[in-house]
Amino acid sequence: MDGVVLIAIGLVCLAAAWACWTGRWRGWSRIAVMPQMPITMLPGAGACLLLCGIGVLAGPPLQGVGIGLGVAVAIAGAVLALWGPSWWGPRWFRERDTTYDLSVPLNAAVAASVGTDPGPAASDAIARAQMGEREPDARWRAHLVSAEHGRPSAMQREGVVRGHLLLYPDALVFAADVREDRMRGRPVVKVIPAADIFAVRRAPAGAQADGSKAGNDLPSRVMPRLRIETGEGPVVFETASAGRRVRELESRYTREPVA
Repeated sequence: MDGVVLIAIGLVCLAAAWACWTGRWRGWSRIAVMPQMPITMLPGAGACLLLCGIGVLAGPPLQGVGIGLGVAVAIAGAVLALWGPSWWGPRWFRERDTTYDLSVPLNAAVAASVGTDPGPAASDAIARAQMGEREPDARWRAHLVSAEHGRPSAMQREGVVRGHLLLYPDALVFAADVREDRMRGRPVVKVIPAADIFAVRRAPAGAQADGSKAGNDLPSRVMPRLRIETGEGPVVFETASAGRRVRELESRYTREPVA
């Protein structure tokens, strides 16, 4: 590669590393995966390219010296990135809050994948315990639509708790899935006694329990929903094949046909 090009790319890398080091750009420090890379590997790569470019322009015998020094600097940067010593970096970086922002998708994905198994504290385990450890007659993939549970991370959708519906003869039970449990740090279980259900209806995509519509994400715009009328108010779930699910729930739980 032409020496001038190497020098130009190296200077761009060093400029970006300078912006990261001085804190003019701090967004990278919120990413959980190898957060020191912009102040270790990036300046190492920039210095490597710069020295190699100078060596190429200088020609032998300085060319070998420049390339050798560049490779050494790049290796040093990689070692620092893998080592991640606490003393490395500017003061603002060393003293930053290391509780990573879960609104960053990569951070949320890492947290969801490395979180501990909630075991008996999982929503599914609690739901089964409340139903006397009985096996449900059926288990459907469905999401509870509820604004009260919020959105703790980028892995969740606003106003939606992902999980399953468990069908028992005497109750319809929602239990959040294990990833929701990990991100929320608590179970989400809702038990609807069969005696409280008096109607089941198909609701349009994005429908809320209060009759309004919300949700800017794609699933909320296209996925149909179920509206279950109970004595304590409506409960809404998002699920595939909503029309068929309505008929099945109607025949199982409701006392009167749905109009």
